[in-house]
Amino acid sequence: MANSNRFPAYGGHGPTSICVGLTLGSIATILILLRIYVRVNINKLGTTALLWALFAWTLTVVTQVFGVLASLHGLGNYLTILAQYDEIHDFLKFTWLTVFFFVLAIAAGKVAVSVFLLEVVGKALPRIRWTLIAIAVLNVVCAVPVAIYVWFQCGHPATLLNPLQQKQCDRHPMIALTYFIGALAALSDLLLAIIPSYILWSLQIHRKLKWGLSLIMGTGVFAAAAAIVRTWASRFLDVEDVSYYTGILFIWGEIEEWLLIICMSVPPTWPLFKPYFQRFLEATPRVASYLRRREPATFSGDLRSELRTHNIDIANAAKSNMALKTEGKKQGWIELEEARDGLL
Repeated sequence: MANSNRFPAYGGHGPTSICVGLTLGSIATILILLRIYVRVNINKLGTTALLWALFAWTLTVVTQVFGVLASLHGLGNYLTILAQYDEIHDFLKFTWLTVFFFVLAIAAGKVAVSVFLLEVVGKALPRIRWTLIAIAVLNVVCAVPVAIYVWFQCGHPATLLNPLQQKQCDRHPMIALTYFIGALAALSDLLLAIIPSYILWSLQIHRKLKWGLSLIMGTGVFAAAAAIVRTWASRFLDVEDVSYYTGILFIWGEIEEWLLIICMSVPPTWPLFKPYFQRFLEATPRVASYLRRREPATFSGDLRSELRTHNIDIANAAKSNMALKTEGKKQGWIELEEARDGLL
């Protein structure tokens, strides 16, 4: 009732958009905080990836704030209701602010994931490294011009925000760019979800460990699925009652951007959750961690050659378990961000 009195145009898809965004945003924020905790107290690596993740999270929070304001001022509701309560100007202002920061947030998220995987790979697999760099650069190079174009699609920003001059705007170039950015985001998410499996499958480690790590690092497929649906929903930008149907597009945009933050934060926080899933994964013990405590060594950057250097027989998990148990403590946790140190 309070929202109806203060924001009379609030309704339609607006409440769903706010609920979905705040729920996923809360989960993502908790994971970001846990990621900071892991970085400070457990794993001293991955600072650059964490900073990019924080940057992407900040842009996503800003996007969510403007998305909530847009919903309160009529996003997701019928255009006739917005006109009745004279909310079209505020609806346009907050909607396009949301779109502007959304485009930048999605690109920053792709960079954050790419940087994280680059730190995992280290100096190994140069083709994979260049692929990750290309994904990051391509997303930034495409996103920045589109974000700027948002404000000049009607010639002048004042025209974009003027309810009486909307017929002067040609929406078709913006719709085409929305399809392009959505397709690029979906393809990038799929590649960033598949690449970790390719990296892990080339290592001589236990099969269960490969499946477990591939599952954890491949959660980006959910963000890719949301990006595909969001791209499909871009067709609602070319309808008569754009305020109502844009609410559907925004809901899937929120799902995509927050899932991107959530999925990129799951692997770095794995040390905190590993004990609860140990009985399911039964991962191979950290023999390399045990050896490093006995004889510290530097990592050459090639994960496979490092395994051969230490002569680690990971396939023989039973003997590894016995060796660690006799020492008094079982080292079974898997810290993905320490992969570049040769611990896998």
